[in-house]
Amino acid sequence: MTSLAETIDRTLANIGNDPRDLLLDTLDGFEALGLPDEERLSAIATAIGTSAVTNHARHIRVYLDAIQVWALEVAVGRSPPPARLNTVANPARSALGAEVLITGADTLLDSLRSQNVNLQDRLVTELALYTRLIGQHDANCILLTLRSVADAIHRPDFFPGTHISVLLRDTRMLTREQSLADMPVRGTA
Repeated sequence: MTSLAETIDRTLANIGNDPRDLLLDTLDGFEALGLPDEERLSAIATAIGTSAVTNHARHIRVYLDAIQVWALEVAVGRSPPPARLNTVANPARSALGAEVLITGADTLLDSLRSQNVNLQDRLVTELALYTRLIGQHDANCILLTLRSVADAIHRPDFFPGTHISVLLRDTRMLTREQSLADMPVRGTA
């Protein structure tokens, strides 16, 4: 069995220079926005949700699981610190970040299709884009982001491009009177 890094490296070698440059340009364009953690994760969630329903509608759960497993593996290797909440989230900046990712991913996938790159390499390339971004965060942020995506895309009013907020501030202190059974599930352990 090959490691995640070997799989991605092999795929990037297979897809050629132009798609690889598109992938790197998308990553650089998103990073250049300098979004704070909550806005960044919301932008990534919006892009993942759009890709899930647009490109993987028949296999959404498998797609989200793959992103989760890969992102957690990336995060373990990096040991990122917990998210910092130093600003109030701005949905407009998050939407701009999502647009950069959605447009970049669409352009990348169109390029791969036009060059007749096989389905496996297209999927690995797409997963590499999202897991590289989300894997820069700790496990709690990864799980919360993907839970936010799963919840949003199953709502009847969801359509590709709908903003998905990842609310890192949405935490409450427990009191002695509160029941754990009444609290919403925020992830899995």
